[in-house]
Amino acid sequence: MYENIVTAELLEYIQNKVFPVYNLNGKAHDINHIRTVLERAFEISGPYKSNLNFDMLYTAVAYHDIGDHIDRENHEKVSAKWMIEDEKLKQFFNDEQREEIRQAIEDHRSSKGGVPRNLYGKILASADKNVDVDVFMKRSYEYGLEHYKELNQEQQIQRVYEHAINKFGKGGYAVDKYYVEDKKYFEYLNELQRLIDNKDEFFDRCKRAIEL
Repeated sequence: MYENIVTAELLEYIQNKVFPVYNLNGKAHDINHIRTVLERAFEISGPYKSNLNFDMLYTAVAYHDIGDHIDRENHEKVSAKWMIEDEKLKQFFNDEQREEIRQAIEDHRSSKGGVPRNLYGKILASADKNVDVDVFMKRSYEYGLEHYKELNQEQQIQRVYEHAINKFGKGGYAVDKYYVEDKKYFEYLNELQRLIDNKDEFFDRCKRAIEL
C-alpha cells in the first residue's frame, strides 16, 4: 500500500536499519505490530492525503515504538528522541518536518493526555489501535506473559479482561482517542464492548485467540 508512494531510499534505509531494532522488543510491540500500524495508517489517511507528506507519515509510524525495549513506560519519548537524533533522516526532512514527526511519535500513546498536536500524530494514534478483537486479546495476553510471568493462564486472561475494560470499556481511556473517521474501528469497539458485558464469552474468545 505504501511501497509505491514513499521515497525509495527512505524506505530502504528504514527497512534495513530501523526495522531490525524491533527484534529487541517483545511480541506485543515487534515488527509485525509496526507493519500492521503502517497498513492501517495509510488505509485511514486517504481523506487527508492532500495535506500529508507520506514520507513523514511512514517515518512517524516506523519509529513510534522503537524505544519500547529500553523503557516501556516512557517509550513514546524514547522513540521520539531516537528519531530526532537519527542523522540520516536529515537527508530526507528539514528541521520543521522532523519536529512534526517527533511530536507525532510523542503524542501517539492512548494513555497520554491531550490531543495529538498535528495530523500525523492523529493518524498514528488512531492507526495504533487494533481493529481486530482477537489480535487485541492475543497481544494483551503476550504482553502479560512478558511482564507478569507469575500469573497462570486464567489470571492472565483476567488481566486481559481488566485491561479491555480500562482501555475500551464504556468510559475507557482510549475510547475517544481516535481522531479520524474509520468504520472498522467502531465495529471493533462495539464488538469488544459487547464481549466485556459478557465475561464468560470474553474468556472463551480469549482462550481461542491466544492459540491463533
